[in-house]
Amino acid sequence: MSTPEVTGIVLRIAADRTAEFESMFEAEELPIWDDFTARGLFLDARLIKVKGGSEVKDGIQDYLLQILAEDSSAHSAHDADPRFQSFLAKAMKMQPLEPLVWFGEALHVRSAGPGMAST
Repeated sequence: MSTPEVTGIVLRIAADRTAEFESMFEAEELPIWDDFTARGLFLDARLIKVKGGSEVKDGIQDYLLQILAEDSSAHSAHDADPRFQSFLAKAMKMQPLEPLVWFGEALHVRSAGPGMAST
């Protein structure tokens, strides 16, 4: 049995490009998430628009991207997907700062139920 992989990314989008980024994400990345979720490769995926925190910078809108993938091969399959590569090339032009990326294995998890509704 494979071990699920948790990925956390902070995307740093130029504040004046947030509407463009969010629209592009919905049109291009969400269909990939739907595909990977339907195939059981992604167990949970979230994009969170940051409203505050210790690293908030003027002119930057941060987004937290959280993925619970079936395993590391699911993560690799997503990153190699040509649809994602196309999205990434455009998204990188909207990021004045490099994203922060972490991935690993969850040690402890608690859940109160089904979580937040899909949008």
